[in-house]
Amino acid sequence: IAAIDKMLATLQQEEDEDLKIKEGCESDRAADTRDAIKASRAMDEHTEAIEVLVEKIAQLTKEIEAKEAQIVEIEAQLKEAAEDRKKENEEYVVAKKDDEDAAALIQEASKTLEEFYTANGLNLLQRKQAAPFESTAGEAPPPPPPTW
Repeated sequence: IAAIDKMLATLQQEEDEDLKIKEGCESDRAADTRDAIKASRAMDEHTEAIEVLVEKIAQLTKEIEAKEAQIVEIEAQLKEAAEDRKKENEEYVVAKKDDEDAAALIQEASKTLEEFYTANGLNLLQRKQAAPFESTAGEAPPPPPPTW
């Protein structure tokens, strides 16, 4: 009987040790499960953040492409405007020279005509001498010319 009691005591002791080991394992497993859940949540949050950032990158890339297209268009407009200004300046220079030449020619012709009329004793312009208007107090002014 003593051997059975001893065996029961040994079995009881082993059961207590196994129970402690089991409780330790369950505690460790529960802690690992919590850690895995936390890691899973963190991964989900990071994945969501990555998706948002990838979407923002795509949006910014489209904006950059649009801005670059605008830059190309503006540069083409600037080039065209510069060409137009150059062409208009060339036309202006030619027109200005023509105007200056025409003015010089008119001056020369006027001078030649004046010399001709002066040399031949003629008047270049016929002028009608009108008597200056004199008014007297209390009299009515003269009637207007018939062309009015």
